[in-house]
Amino acid sequence: MFHLGIDSCCCCWQIFFTCFASALLAYIIFGCFKRRNLNKAVLERRQRFADSKAALRKRLATTDTVQLEKRRLIVQLKFSDLAEKLQKGELSAVDVLHAYQWRALTICDDTNCNCVVEFVDEAEEFAKQLDHLYNKDSNIAKPPLFGIPISVKESIQIKGHDSTRGYVRSLNQQASESANLIRLLQDAGAVPFVRTNVPQTLLSFACSNPIYGRTSHPTHSNRTCGGSSGGEAALIRLFGSVLGVGSDVGGSIRVPAHYSGVVGFKPTSDRMTQLRSVASIPGRPMMCATAGPMGRDVHSLVMFMKALLDKPMFDSDPYVMPVPFRDEIFRSTEPLTIGYYETDGFFDALPCCRRVVSKTKQLLEQAGHRLVPFQPPDIPLAVSLIVRSCVVDGGQYIIDQLADDLVDPCVRLIHILYCTPVRLRHWLGKLVRPLDAKSALLLGSFASSTADLRRAYEAIGHYRTLFVERWKCASLDALICPPHAVVAMPDHVMARLMSVVSYSALYNLLDFPAGSVQCSVVSDRDEQSVEDEYNVRDLSAKQVFQNCRVGSGSVGLPVGLQCVTLHGQDELCLRLMAEVERLWSGQQSPGMMRRVIKRKIDLADFNCPAMVNYDGRHNMVGQNRQPQVRMVSHVQLGCLRCGKGPSSHVSSPVTGQCPKIELFLCHCLLGQAFSLSFSLQRQKLLSLEKHPPLWLDSALLPLENNAF
Repeated sequence: MFHLGIDSCCCCWQIFFTCFASALLAYIIFGCFKRRNLNKAVLERRQRFADSKAALRKRLATTDTVQLEKRRLIVQLKFSDLAEKLQKGELSAVDVLHAYQWRALTICDDTNCNCVVEFVDEAEEFAKQLDHLYNKDSNIAKPPLFGIPISVKESIQIKGHDSTRGYVRSLNQQASESANLIRLLQDAGAVPFVRTNVPQTLLSFACSNPIYGRTSHPTHSNRTCGGSSGGEAALIRLFGSVLGVGSDVGGSIRVPAHYSGVVGFKPTSDRMTQLRSVASIPGRPMMCATAGPMGRDVHSLVMFMKALLDKPMFDSDPYVMPVPFRDEIFRSTEPLTIGYYETDGFFDALPCCRRVVSKTKQLLEQAGHRLVPFQPPDIPLAVSLIVRSCVVDGGQYIIDQLADDLVDPCVRLIHILYCTPVRLRHWLGKLVRPLDAKSALLLGSFASSTADLRRAYEAIGHYRTLFVERWKCASLDALICPPHAVVAMPDHVMARLMSVVSYSALYNLLDFPAGSVQCSVVSDRDEQSVEDEYNVRDLSAKQVFQNCRVGSGSVGLPVGLQCVTLHGQDELCLRLMAEVERLWSGQQSPGMMRRVIKRKIDLADFNCPAMVNYDGRHNMVGQNRQPQVRMVSHVQLGCLRCGKGPSSHVSSPVTGQCPKIELFLCHCLLGQAFSLSFSLQRQKLLSLEKHPPLWLDSALLPLENNAF
């Protein structure tokens, strides 16, 4: 009997292990099969995109130099000039569409930025309809955005297209209707023509997903362009779009604008329609997400808001405040009382970000405004509330979405965190507090119950009241501060810097309108200031220090400024953004992608005439020209001043060869920028090889025989 019992026990264990092994094997086989299907879906989507690009490239192909020149000119026009020419009929909607499709294709082919994920095939027919409807009869008033091509963030629904948010499982699920915002933009005459990349989950300041891959920074390819509207920012920076549509729930418009060197605006949530919008985590009533515009200049953002804040939007969405754009507020010249802070006391801002705030303060004071110090109350509490209100279910929605999906490296750490039980996260927070207090705060902030979430919502109401009271006590009209504590970082670093969210997400929590304006770039002095001044007090700060110190490669990265106003004061925020942009445009190193050489170069020292060879390829616009050589006598580069245009580095001369300086020059008639090679007859310029890029204005260059 004893032996029979042992045999029965062994038999049970054999059955158990057999079942367990079979189940494990089935799970592995099923997982491999599922993964194979997901990878197959990704390859099919990428092939469709490649076929779409090939078909569009064939349709746009031309050897007509006049047509190519026209396209190059169109993509360089400012928004205001482009809109004016379209309104007057000097350009057709189809011509403008073709120019931007051509430019977007050039970016896809000639750069590794990877910002475009889909071309909107219906754009051509829509542009033709606009031309047919409005250009045949000059008496019909054109809509405000007539013929303006717009790029659209991939997560924003367009009828007949996927909005995957980077989830492979969401492929081949075409939207039955466009988002209300897209429909209203089309009614205003805009032409959606491309869709741009996003990070998987939309909850990352990097920009990568398993379907379309990684979008890199437009000028520093080893760094991120920002997220989640990173594809938009990169495309606009590369002159591939004149106006884009992004969305913002924690800085997803303002942070990519700051990182990539463009402008972006987050409106008050109830002044912009949200109908049929796709959120990163649906059901977050206290963390106010909203769509908003991105562009090359503030004027384009203003025109976007003017076109939308009108009766059609109020009629289509009763949850939008029926308040048209108040032009009198935007155009007012009354002096303002503006608060400012260079760092929020929670995450130390980089010296370059602090410098931009300090310099802007001086410029605004010189313009007649009153600037007063302001410190947001209790930022650690605000960050805790941001986490609770953003991840309302502790991360369960993200877990469910990623359960049967490929997981991108940029969100892997978040995925692991969300899969960890909430109480274990709280315990881990206590464990890491001595090493990194900011990360510890984030780990301890997730709501563990519905009662905890209710208390968080109550605390948000109290915090909003406290913030507004502090604002009113200072008699502020507006506020300026950094958009983020850091500039663009390598992608893998961003997953470890979620605590930097305090600068941008605070104004989603408060539901204040806020925008980012491009002002300056990181300089050698800024890198040195990181070495000398930056407080490396925890692991997060150490990551920032290592990627922004001397020799880190951060020189030249864009640095923006954030402008903020009270709830509903969108026009005032845009007014301040426009004024900041105007004030910085008069400085030596402002504006989009501008850097200035600090030493005069006098070609008279080099036995002029010098040989000027301009055959160049425009790095930003992609134009090609036949090589041409001009003789230039007595040209003094010292008479040049800064203008607007792309930049290029001074080349390093090779011993025994003629020194060469790579510059850009603006065409004095057409406004185009050409790459120049100044070949000189001495080697006296060896000391200039480390200088930053130079922007030139051809109107100040006295070329003989009207060389250009």
